[in-house]
Amino acid sequence: MVRDSAGVSIVENAAPVPDSRLPWEFGTQPSLSIGAVDSGEADQLFQVTDATRLADGRIVIANSGSNELRVFNGDGSHAATGGGRGEGPGEFVSYSPSAVATWPGDSIAAVNPWGTRLSLFDADGNHGRDVSLDPAMLDIIDVLPDGKVFTSGSGGGLHGDMTGSSGLARSNAEWGILDADGTLLASLGEFPGAEFYAIFAADGSLQGGMPHPFGRGTMGAVWGELVAIGVQDSYEIKAFATDGSLVRVVRRDGDLESPTQADLDEYYARFYADLPDEDRISNLNAVRDMPLVESWPAFSEILSDRAGYLWVREYRTAAWTVFDPEGRVQGLVETPPGLHTFEIGEDYLLGWVYDELGVEYVQLWSLSREISS
Repeated sequence: MVRDSAGVSIVENAAPVPDSRLPWEFGTQPSLSIGAVDSGEADQLFQVTDATRLADGRIVIANSGSNELRVFNGDGSHAATGGGRGEGPGEFVSYSPSAVATWPGDSIAAVNPWGTRLSLFDADGNHGRDVSLDPAMLDIIDVLPDGKVFTSGSGGGLHGDMTGSSGLARSNAEWGILDADGTLLASLGEFPGAEFYAIFAADGSLQGGMPHPFGRGTMGAVWGELVAIGVQDSYEIKAFATDGSLVRVVRRDGDLESPTQADLDEYYARFYADLPDEDRISNLNAVRDMPLVESWPAFSEILSDRAGYLWVREYRTAAWTVFDPEGRVQGLVETPPGLHTFEIGEDYLLGWVYDELGVEYVQLWSLSREISS
């Protein structure tokens, strides 16, 4: 059901049948796999954080282990390398570049969070210039087609149950749009960060904490010329224009179940299983009083594809609910198992995977949206 409320489109969707699937198909094997064991060459990847495909078919990989951008041809051969370790223009430090995206004019934008800047390169990996970012908005979500930047940053203070010695807490963060010169163009408001297990002093001050394994937070993605923000507490996604105005609210039916103490115990039993006995017991004792979150997150990830569809991943599965450009549910699609998805094109999926030896690969998979006969 689609209705209008004060100029905002409200789209109410029924949930797809859980075991149904859209008749879209991925290849049975990746059409391209970049990665190697001990080659000593550019295809030996380490700490890949992101990848994108250029209009000419080349693939740009953010290889943060070497602080480089590595460009590969459509056949997987190495074409160029940009960036490098350092603090100068176009150089990266501390687990970066953390993300990479296409930039207007066939350029490449790489996120340098610790350098508080975007570094721009041409398609051959040559550094062009750096864009200084608003210092309060340094968490880059993605780049819009016109070069504006979707971002989040600082915001409100800590909030949660601070009446006891421990509890769940989270902090708010402001989300916004930066202009192509890095200045704040529009604020989209404050949204809650991830829930974490917090230890408080008697006066309510925070003494320490750790992420909650089932904690809910806020996810975002560029959605065509809009940006989409979803708070995992419920299945609702808000789409904003780059001037900060709310354009669309997309909802999907579905009851949110709650995790049990057995779920939490099982998680940490697996998480600490390989530690020596003394360390394992110590760590298990540290999380013994961790409270449960109110419900499982409504979803785990949001992406949009280059055809304008929004993909929302189901929590703890490989299935995604796909929405059309107007926010109407199309159905469920399951991506290749074990693959972390970076980018979805009209006819491909680009992602990252590692094998049993820890060797990393960036893979391209074909995607057919045609109905099978």
